[in-house]
Amino acid sequence: MKKIYTLLFAALLVVSASAQNATSYFMEGSVARSQWNPAFAPNRGYVNIPFIGGIQADVQGNIALDNFLTMQNGKLTTILNSGVPASLALAGLDDMNRIGAGAKLDLIGFGAYTKNKRNFWSVEVNMRVNADARAPYQFFDFVKNGNSGNFANLGMSLDSYIETSFSYSFPIIDKLYLGVRGKFLVGAARVAFNFSDFEAYMGADRWYAHTAGTLEVSGLVPGTDVSSDGTRIYNFDDMGEEVKVPAGYGFGVDIGATYDILPELQLSLSVNDIGFMAWSSESSAVGKVDEDVEFTGVEIGTDGEATQPSLDLDELSFAVADNSGLTKALRASVNAGAEYSILNRRIGFGLFYSAKFWEYKTRHNLTASVNFRPFKWLHASGSFSYFGGDSTAAGVALNICPGFINLFVATDLLLCEKTPQWVPISQSNMNITFGMAVPLGRRGERHLTKIK
Repeated sequence: MKKIYTLLFAALLVVSASAQNATSYFMEGSVARSQWNPAFAPNRGYVNIPFIGGIQADVQGNIALDNFLTMQNGKLTTILNSGVPASLALAGLDDMNRIGAGAKLDLIGFGAYTKNKRNFWSVEVNMRVNADARAPYQFFDFVKNGNSGNFANLGMSLDSYIETSFSYSFPIIDKLYLGVRGKFLVGAARVAFNFSDFEAYMGADRWYAHTAGTLEVSGLVPGTDVSSDGTRIYNFDDMGEEVKVPAGYGFGVDIGATYDILPELQLSLSVNDIGFMAWSSESSAVGKVDEDVEFTGVEIGTDGEATQPSLDLDELSFAVADNSGLTKALRASVNAGAEYSILNRRIGFGLFYSAKFWEYKTRHNLTASVNFRPFKWLHASGSFSYFGGDSTAAGVALNICPGFINLFVATDLLLCEKTPQWVPISQSNMNITFGMAVPLGRRGERHLTKIK
């Protein structure tokens, strides 16, 4: 049985997955930097080490793991555990709790400068996963206390796809570079549900609810049954037994530019993931529900502890809806930066802004950084980020790029509270980036001043 709160909670905890750290934006030597802006290019050509050439994760929201995880009898557990008091479980929640996460794994990647040492091209094959979830406070109050409430806008979405891209950057004039990246996408799976109305209330002897919502599934198509009134409805007991991959195809574009106003001052701007994913009708299922249901609900035992409501997706009759395929926009982002350098560019002061258009909310990030380049093979950055009023974070990044290896790591998790297993629990916005590549080919000549 597919419990609604289990699916939602799993999406909320996707923060443990490990897209790009804002601290890395001004790391010139990193091969991963061009993911921010296709006009950027590393110092040299490269070949990524398969599967560890680039591992990126990005989590943004207004809640942190410690809003959902707590210590109980010396063990780490979730707030849904019946042994966790409701007063503790609900203390850190907002009226609407949102979280979004993206993960990217570079499977194959390589790039090189052309003969003029200024134009740069690259090819990559990546796997990407995006997840969003939102749940109102009333939902958790119902689960923990059994109080009536309306859970309108309760929902989650998760999609995954393979991305094959080709990028090319070149100078238009001496100080202005343009970069374009084209992406061909192959869909793996997608699951999304959203309730426009979900009002639960206590009747004479049991719980009732009015539900209205939509379910969309691609790649993992559930079976169907026939209800007592002859309506075809989805059966989730065998969901996942029939896998239809590829589940769809799509296309995306990244466009970026850099402009050196002065030898010491560079501005940059990009718009990424402009495009769509078309999930095919043969690999997709669309269901709609608008009905009154009854279920067991919360039961209070003799010890005074409450059990969780027994509400499963199977108890909701999602009727088979017309399905001509699902076309969804990619989760686009806008990135802008400015950096002023001194001491022959050995030290730089950067300011970076990013807006990411997640499923349920646009996330904003403003980051200030200090960037050190004491040698052409060693770059380091420190940063402080402000996430649109939700939280702040301090980050560090290091890029080691001698002639035989290009190793890059960045994180903003150093100062937040963690479990003994190094799982961050007190920070609602977090990023991790790691990459390893082998430098190859000629070194670029994009800057008027050189670091020796």
